Amino acid sequence: MLCLYSERNIPHKLLNIKIPWNEYFIKKRVTRFFDETDIKIVEAVENSSLLNASTIYGKFSDMPIGIGCLSEGCKTLLCINHAIKTEKITEYIFNITSCGGNAINYLITVMAKDIDINCYCEHKDFGENRENIKVKVGNKVVTNILDAKQEYMEMDREDF
Repeated sequence: MLCLYSERNIPHKLLNIKIPWNEYFIKKRVTRFFDETDIKIVEAVENSSLLNASTIYGKFSDMPIGIGCLSEGCKTLLCINHAIKTEKITEYIFNITSCGGNAINYLITVMAKDIDINCYCEHKDFGENRENIKVKVGNKVVTNILDAKQEYMEMDREDF
């Protein structure tokens, strides 16, 4: 389940990955570990496909482009996926602010379906409403994206 925190209430035991591209993607050499789950992330978030671990088809043309041209949101999900695959996900909290609604929706409905993923975000765009999901916002568990958005707004307001 996606476990959302406000930036001011991050548990101290978690390593805060503030800028996943700089602090995780490159240092951990995420592309060396690409598999089918990463391909699905790129396809779902970017509406594109991987040619290999360093090249994707361009979103707006058929020209191959470098993996660095992926959106920040997609790269963030690839970092989270790497942490899941290496069984280190419980050690981190990821800043998902660079993720748009489509990426956060994928994170909630697919990636965090069977595993706890700790995150925080500076916006409230969680994407298209989905039912029968689980998102933990602070100490409350909600079962749809609209309620998650509302609870996150309430939690953020209480922090002031």
